Amino acid sequence: MSSPALQALFPETKTVERPPASTADGAPLLDRAQAVEPFVVRLDRMSPRQRLQVYRDGAFNREERTRWACRYPEEVPTINGEVEWIALASADLD
Repeated sequence: MSSPALQALFPETKTVERPPASTADGAPLLDRAQAVEPFVVRLDRMSPRQRLQVYRDGAFNREERTRWACRYPEEVPTINGEVEWIALASADLD
């Protein structure tokens, strides 16, 4: 395609400058990566048995379970090849 054809298909877009997100009182929100890092450090300090116990106790939220599964996939319990919490949530339990 020629340059005019590309420009017709994909016109230039304008960049919108936005201020950083803040809380209701005006304080800046933490960068998401900064908020996650302490959890990853704690996760790495736990033994595999401790991580499994914390999961079984229900102390991990959904995002933390996902981070655990991505970082230590061999530790995560599965049912028929599916991650346990997903399998249990999608199972047809009569």
